[in-house]
Parts: sequence; structure tokens; C-alpha cells
Amino acid sequence: MFVKLGIIGGSGFYQSPGKSEEKTVKTPFGEVPVVLSKIKGKKVAFVARHTKNHSIPPHLVNYKANIYALYTLGIDRIISTSAVGSLDKKIIPGTFVIPDQFIDFTKKRPNTFFDGIFEVTLHSGKMRSGVIHTDFSNPYCLNLRKTIIEAAQEINQQIIGKGVYICTEGPRFETPAEIKAYKKLGGTIVGMTSATESILARELGMCYSTICLVTNLAAGMQEKITAEEVYELFKSKMDDLVALIEKSIENLTLSQDKCDCNQI
Repeated sequence: MFVKLGIIGGSGFYQSPGKSEEKTVKTPFGEVPVVLSKIKGKKVAFVARHTKNHSIPPHLVNYKANIYALYTLGIDRIISTSAVGSLDKKIIPGTFVIPDQFIDFTKKRPNTFFDGIFEVTLHSGKMRSGVIHTDFSNPYCLNLRKTIIEAAQEINQQIIGKGVYICTEGPRFETPAEIKAYKKLGGTIVGMTSATESILARELGMCYSTICLVTNLAAGMQEKITAEEVYELFKSKMDDLVALIEKSIENLTLSQDKCDCNQI
């Protein structure tokens, strides 16, 4: 099944909507279980970031294998979901945020394909190899973000259409002191995954945007944070999230020709 669209499901989102079939995609970085399905008439590949049993913590996710698996299936656009904490009391749990920038505080995980040896032919036909420095003026695809925001408007789903995603290493939650620092840096939300995926997707010329669901206020802004509250809130908003994803997919055209993401 040739597919163009990819979904990466984060914490709380482990299954692809609609009828599906699972296959294992082999990559130079490891094997990845991928679920192939059809959503709104379009063929879609779904990857559960932490696996369907949530058995892999954020700092140990094989991001390179996940992104490369989608790339080998012919995908040029990826929509991911992320559970995040809010750094602004006005952005309450249950709110969807579509960030337009990130600040990456991860240190230990591999976050580039281009180590001086790797080479790949992009979907555009361009060869990339050696040491590559990729522009990240717009770390999340402008066109894909616009599609998601417009889809939300069409289904009357309230969202915040921009924000700064602070990406931390995990798996622990942040300290109140760290959250204060992130606020001063201009952070809007905090999570543990999206920046890494965005970097790797852009290196392969793929469009990437994420739908973030605020599941809690960040450390120091509420008494304590538990994983259970994250999962419970995500579950309560699943119907809204699926509706937003389905409408976004329905509105996507199959052409990436007018996008800057593959002009690297």
C-alpha cells in the first residue's frame, strides 16, 4: 500500500482510526511496527511513538527509525500528537495548541541523520550526504499547520494556533525552577518528543506538524503531576482529537510541490 500521509500517536493515542493492517518496516536504524489504514479516502501510515502498550519512555524512543520508516513508505507529511504541560495558567488542561516554534533541551538522544556518513535520496530526487546544516526558521511546516488550524475552525474546535514548545529529555517531569526558567525564555507548553521528530522529518524533506493537547499545568503551577492524569485527560479528549485529525487529512491535497519543507 503506497501512502503519503503519516500519523505519529503520542501518549494516550495508540491506535489508528478506521480499519487497518499492521506491517513491520525495516530501516537501517531498527524495525518499526506501522499500521496502514484509510482515513477520509486517503492512505495513512500510523506509528505509536511509545508503542501500543506505552512500553518505551520518551528518551528511549527510536525516533530515527520511526521517521525513516515513514519516509521509506513514501510519506511526505506527518501529523503527530503530543501530551503537554501548560506554562500559562490561561491555557488550561483540555486545550489544543498547534506550536510554531520549539526550544530543544534534549541532550542524550540522536537527533540528526547526518553524522558525516549517512546519505539519502529525498523524495524530491535530491541527494543529501555528509555534514548537513538544516534551516529551522520555521521548525513546524507552515502549510500543514495552516491546514490543521483551518480544519479546527471548520469543525468549531477551539485551539491556540501558535506557541513555543519546550522539549525536555524526560522521562521525569520538570521541576518548578525549570518551568520558571522556560517561561522566561518564552515557552508556552512543555513536552518530551516533538522537537526531535521535527528535526529528523525536516532533514528528510518531510512536512511535520504536531497537535498538542494540554493535559496539566506545569510543575509549580499545580500541586503535583501524575502520568495518570495525563492519560485520563487525553482519553476524555480523544473524540475531539480524532475529529481534528480526520478533518485535517480530508482537507490535505496530495501535492507537496508548494511547500518549503522539501526544498532543503
